[in-house]
Amino acid sequence: MIKNISTLALICTAVIAISSCSSSTKDKPADTTITKTETTVTVPAKSENAPETVDYSVMPDSAILGKAREALVKVTSASSMELKDAEGKATGSELTLNLQVTNKSTLEAKKFFSVSSSDARLELDNGTSITGRESSGNTNPEPEASSQAVWSFQLPPNASPKKLNFFLDGTRVSVGLSKK
Repeated sequence: MIKNISTLALICTAVIAISSCSSSTKDKPADTTITKTETTVTVPAKSENAPETVDYSVMPDSAILGKAREALVKVTSASSMELKDAEGKATGSELTLNLQVTNKSTLEAKKFFSVSSSDARLELDNGTSITGRESSGNTNPEPEASSQAVWSFQLPPNASPKKLNFFLDGTRVSVGLSKK
């Protein structure tokens, strides 16, 4: 009987040893599950190095020009950014105007025009008037069409825009600018 118990114990030990060897991780396929996590990091803007920007409201926001009232100029946004030199001294600001120009003439009339930034005058609060430059886009749309343009004006230090005068075909229309 002791011989049977020791044989049974030996067989059990062998079975346990074989089963533990067969369940090793070498024989199992690798885990192919990928877990994706997303983290949103919000970095606050450094206010000490950021240029100061000012938004302007335009009243009225559109002007109709031309003797036949064929040009509609709408100021869609106006903002300025303060300019500084290397030492941090203010050298003025740059006013940027986004415009939408619509040619209201019909296809049969075929009236063409161009509202030029060099013809427009920006009046400042100190009484001076300055001309601008066209940064992008165009202001000479086809009949019954619209076009987009961006104009820039270089403002001297300590000056604010007061109103913008548009000129076309012997007509003049002004729109007022005020800080929001």
